[in-house]
Amino acid sequence: MIGAVFFPFIAMPLLWRRMKRVRDGAYRNRDDAWSEQPWEEKVSSEGNLDLVKSSAVDGNLIDLGNRAREPRWPIDNP
Repeated sequence: MIGAVFFPFIAMPLLWRRMKRVRDGAYRNRDDAWSEQPWEEKVSSEGNLDLVKSSAVDGNLIDLGNRAREPRWPIDNP
């Protein structure tokens, strides 16, 4: 009974460390040469304003993802 109570407190930190190690290995071994062809799609037109969807990269979202990969985010990352 005591073992069943304490098992999650012992197993979870070990599993958490393993998950972080596997995730970091996947990020290190990924192929950075992948690139997507740029595209634009006209959604609608209002007066003189054309609304367009594009595949342009949003640097703010990429920075947010990079910070999220760091440990203890958002607690102590500026």
